[in-house]
Amino acid sequence: MKLLKHFDFTNKKELDLDIWNVRVGDKWENNEKQHYVDSLDNLYFDDGLVIKGTHKNGVYESSRIDTKGKLFFKYGRIDVQVQLPKGKGTWPAVWLMSEESKFGHWPKSGEIDLMEHVGRNLDNVFFCLHTEAHNHRSGNYYYTEYQEVGLSDNMNTFSLLWEENAITYFLNDKEIVKYEKGKNGFDPTHKGWPFNEDFYLIINMALGGGLGGPIDDSCFPQKFIIKDIKIYQ
Repeated sequence: MKLLKHFDFTNKKELDLDIWNVRVGDKWENNEKQHYVDSLDNLYFDDGLVIKGTHKNGVYESSRIDTKGKLFFKYGRIDVQVQLPKGKGTWPAVWLMSEESKFGHWPKSGEIDLMEHVGRNLDNVFFCLHTEAHNHRSGNYYYTEYQEVGLSDNMNTFSLLWEENAITYFLNDKEIVKYEKGKNGFDPTHKGWPFNEDFYLIINMALGGGLGGPIDDSCFPQKFIIKDIKIYQ
């Protein structure tokens, strides 16, 4: 595979808006509490891209960026080097969604969660796929939890190898889980495997919500730091 795109955030001073969108808004899914803002207090560079969660005057703020309409791809490998936050209620994630939504709105066109972590269950990370037939609402989906003591103390590289009929997750080059199209009785059609289309990248830190859980207001500010992203095809 060849390197398609490399984001070395350690030497950046501002976000490349030719590739990244900064999303703003007060209402999001999963009963999350954050307001996503375009603010240098919540999205900036300091030896890496920093997404900072804050709590001021009763308002939770954070940031969310994506590459929709600007950078999308099908198959390949993604390596993302990040430092996770620790505070209860933090919910950082790196994930992918369908560029064209060919099969309809979520979850019909699929979601690939490269990495999710919630501060209430420190050092426990989630590797999941969501589809029309298999998603967290159905309770029968591609879902793996992995825990490693001290994970949030260090910078780690989360990787995803995306092939036509399989998606494999790695943590620091150690294979964690491989999901295969149609295996174990899962639907082999687009209802169970809509991952043969272009997807774009999303990076955010939600606060609270169904997975994030109760928020510890005393923990703020919290930082989700992204050092480096490599995309290969």
